[in-house]
Amino acid sequence: MPETQKTSIASAPFNNPNHDIILRSADGVDFYHFKLILSLVSPIFGDMFTLPQNASELAVPVLVTEPSTILHPLLLLSYPSASADPIFSSIDDAKAVLEAAQKYEMDAVLYRIGDIIAAQFLSKIPLGVYGVSCLAGYRHHARRAATRSLEIKNLGRPSTEFTGMEAISAFDYHRILRYHYECGRAAQAVGDCLKWLLPTKRVREMQMWNCTVCILGKPTIKIANLGWLTVTPWFGEYLVASGKELSVRPCKLTLLESEPYNDALVTVRGCSSCQIAAPYDLDTFRTLYITEVQKAIEKVELHF
Repeated sequence: MPETQKTSIASAPFNNPNHDIILRSADGVDFYHFKLILSLVSPIFGDMFTLPQNASELAVPVLVTEPSTILHPLLLLSYPSASADPIFSSIDDAKAVLEAAQKYEMDAVLYRIGDIIAAQFLSKIPLGVYGVSCLAGYRHHARRAATRSLEIKNLGRPSTEFTGMEAISAFDYHRILRYHYECGRAAQAVGDCLKWLLPTKRVREMQMWNCTVCILGKPTIKIANLGWLTVTPWFGEYLVASGKELSVRPCKLTLLESEPYNDALVTVRGCSSCQIAAPYDLDTFRTLYITEVQKAIEKVELHF
């Protein structure tokens, strides 16, 4: 004879003795619930409860295929007195709850769980959030996740950065690779021409195009409305190298963590004219540079 499954009662709020329905999870946990609430949040349960039942059937638990670790957050998201959103231990658990909500056609839960997944995992697993969002049709969250994924260097090369993306389509994967590439091109182009700089007194006096010691005969670049100006070698090298970094990791952090920036600060010490003013000017320029890069990236669309 098959061994009888051991059962237990779920934790609050699913242990109310006044319940009128019991849902039993795959691992034998009984959830005391109310037909009215389940009927309102799920047409699947609503249809189930319209079927005729005799008195003996009312006490028989409804068996579901989800384990308690999935059923508890699923029911909690649709329970009126729940005081806090569930905390998922992994994005795979969150995805399993989402799939259960789809199975039972819990539209209200589907609406909420997208926000919860983004809040809990966007900063740590942006590609996972992107993958789940594509599967569930959360375009807003997919866009946010794609933008956050720009912090991943060389996206598309073999890595461990693909948690949560196992089930997405090739088209969805290609979409984010294309977005990353186009953002990289847009970010790199910012440093190719500095006509976006405002012609303020501060900009006009920056050391990078006013040095009288190391500037002679070096590359020229279009700056604000000041025309083509000759720039110092160390600044020209910084623009080229930082542009290459941005092409593979187009985000603010790239410029804040830039090795070329540190290299430029070391190089300016060798110029008697640049060593005092250049570090301050370069820091000011980087702030403006970051703002312009972010503007350029915001113009790139994630095409659905």
